[in-house]
Amino acid sequence: MSDRALTAARSDLLVLLAGLILAIVPAEGRTQESVRLALGGSPGEWLRYSHRNDLVVDLPTDLGGPATTRTTILLHHRIDTVSGDAIGYATTLEEISLDVRPTPDELPDLSGIQGLEFYHTATLAGRTTSLRLSGQTTEAGPGLLEQVEAWLSQLGFPPLPDGTATVGDVWSETTPVPAAALGLAVDYDVVRTRKMRLAEVKSAGNSTVAFLAVTTTWVPAPDPSGTGGSVASLRGTAEQTVRFDVKRGRFLGSTGTSELELVLTPEGAAQYVAVNASGRQITRLTASSDTDPGYRE
Repeated sequence: MSDRALTAARSDLLVLLAGLILAIVPAEGRTQESVRLALGGSPGEWLRYSHRNDLVVDLPTDLGGPATTRTTILLHHRIDTVSGDAIGYATTLEEISLDVRPTPDELPDLSGIQGLEFYHTATLAGRTTSLRLSGQTTEAGPGLLEQVEAWLSQLGFPPLPDGTATVGDVWSETTPVPAAALGLAVDYDVVRTRKMRLAEVKSAGNSTVAFLAVTTTWVPAPDPSGTGGSVASLRGTAEQTVRFDVKRGRFLGSTGTSELELVLTPEGAAQYVAVNASGRQITRLTASSDTDPGYRE
């Protein structure tokens, strides 16, 4: 494999893995057997979250050896509308950064999405039904809508159950993720399965906190397609513990870990590159318009 191909492969692998991934001990309190988990709030209320994803990538020696990445995101949610079965948010990507060590020759320019604002409506169970980017008059298509919903879920905002749930209840979703949706010029399709379980419900201060155990798996699609170029195959698992404020209908934060295995055959190359990566993710509610210390961390 040429030096140019090696450099391109290293950059592709680091950016791909960092982009894909994006256990707390519950507080003491009385356990509730069942509860209704639903998004809530009033127009004008806002929430600010910080998210960090640290990834250790085991690259082969000819690609520079092991590397680490850190993705940092600051997200601002403002509630626009609330009805009996839906809630609308204006969300701003206040900050996003990607740090890679050792630093490769090329990294993606993220300045174009810094400050990006979009308006989205979701059911009270958190399933996105409409999306519009700021400055545009038409709604986004289903492909972008699915990408945003999956991205928010990876950040620590997974779908909630419809109706009342009992501790131990499980709900899940399986979604194909085509290469085009990931912005990759590779033959690379993935099937993503996300399983949520209501693990525990505890009293905490002036509110009640639900703990969700979320498991996400990625496996290669049985019939891959793509836009040509490199060929990639991905397998992996991510585990999250998500905390949700039942009384106020908002996420408090999450912690998680991930394990990925990526096999990439660069365009024009006869040999493949196998890479393992492990990550740790944390999302925190850092500020809000609600001054009640009973629900803020």
